[in-house]
Amino acid sequence: MNEEKIIREEAREFYENSSLSNPNLESSKKLSDLKYRLSDFYSAEFKSIFLDEMKNTISEELKEHRDKSHGGNPSPTCGYEISAERLIFYLNQELGTLPKVVHQKYELQNANKREKVFVSYNHLDKQYLNDIQRHFKPFKNKIDFWDDSRIEPGKKWKEEIRKAILETKVAILLVSTDFLGSDFISTDELPPLLEAAEKEGAIILIVILKPCLFEEFEDLNQFQAMNSPNRPVSKMDENEREELFVNLVRQTRKVLNEK
Repeated sequence: MNEEKIIREEAREFYENSSLSNPNLESSKKLSDLKYRLSDFYSAEFKSIFLDEMKNTISEELKEHRDKSHGGNPSPTCGYEISAERLIFYLNQELGTLPKVVHQKYELQNANKREKVFVSYNHLDKQYLNDIQRHFKPFKNKIDFWDDSRIEPGKKWKEEIRKAILETKVAILLVSTDFLGSDFISTDELPPLLEAAEKEGAIILIVILKPCLFEEFEDLNQFQAMNSPNRPVSKMDENEREELFVNLVRQTRKVLNEK
């Protein structure tokens, strides 16, 4: 039996015997169990195969559920479907940071060419953006780093942001209470970024800047943040902040360099 077949069988067995197959369990518990299981895999290739098989299994069961219960159509109020789609969304995010395998289908052939790194932040947190810009600057010839400071005078700023989002491969979200409370971010930036992550393989990287109720926002807390909400950047000393931002650049380069 080859290694890929072994990993795929283990993925199916794990799904059948774990909390993931329980439609009544909260998504956060399922994601926690899945992350714990993945900690056993030290090979990025094996982890990718495991996640791919999990996604295939959940997608197949979701289709069977829709055919049996909803005449083959999606039901936005169905708890089972909501839970399954959240898991698939999380799996897509994890797969986006790992080596591609043959059966991954979320990348669209005719999608916009996505190469930009887009930073979404509240202007009250500009000091943190400046620090992150500093870490990306050595790679300015290799990484198309974009934030709204690149909008030229006289340009329509909303249109420039919309165009940048259409070309975004990695979205860096600098989360704080001001970020979460921004009407513009919640209506004009987050929806297209989250849709790009779900449908076109864009990757969301979250940095928690200050203490905030990040865990209350389900559209965001499904992503694993670069740092714990209990350890926001504002509580870090200089070396800890530098290590976090170095890891942010490292993870971004890993995604962009993936073929």
